[in-house]
Amino acid sequence: MARVLIVGVGNPLRSDDGLGWHVAQELSRELLENTRVIATQQLTPEISEMASHAEVVLFVDAAQSGEPGTLKCNQVVPASAYGRHSHDLSPATVLKLAEELYGRCPRGYVITVAAQSFADGDTLSPPVKAALPGLKTRIRELIDRGGE
Repeated sequence: MARVLIVGVGNPLRSDDGLGWHVAQELSRELLENTRVIATQQLTPEISEMASHAEVVLFVDAAQSGEPGTLKCNQVVPASAYGRHSHDLSPATVLKLAEELYGRCPRGYVITVAAQSFADGDTLSPPVKAALPGLKTRIRELIDRGGE
């Protein structure tokens, strides 16, 4: 069982929106002990099953607001309620589904970098690309500390 689940979210063909996807691809090539890494274009109910097996889930995504390249990390609590559409899932909803369907709710964090562009393209903007080392360092810190 992986102690940490990293979920990189984003569309790799929409510039900075692909941040989470790109980071997950990079991290999946590294040997991160007791860690499972997935890249996805959107959150789906199936991720809740994977989350239920982890102690900590790190959701990595691009933020739509803020100074481009700005890194934020916030703890996620399970949603109190959720919609019926799978395309409306949030990290809080994934944790809530893990709790309701599988009886386990891990600690969760959303780690974002503010995007500069969501235009068509498969490259990250300069400020987002410059934030990658700090983002990966923050992810490793959370892995090493067990999400605390």
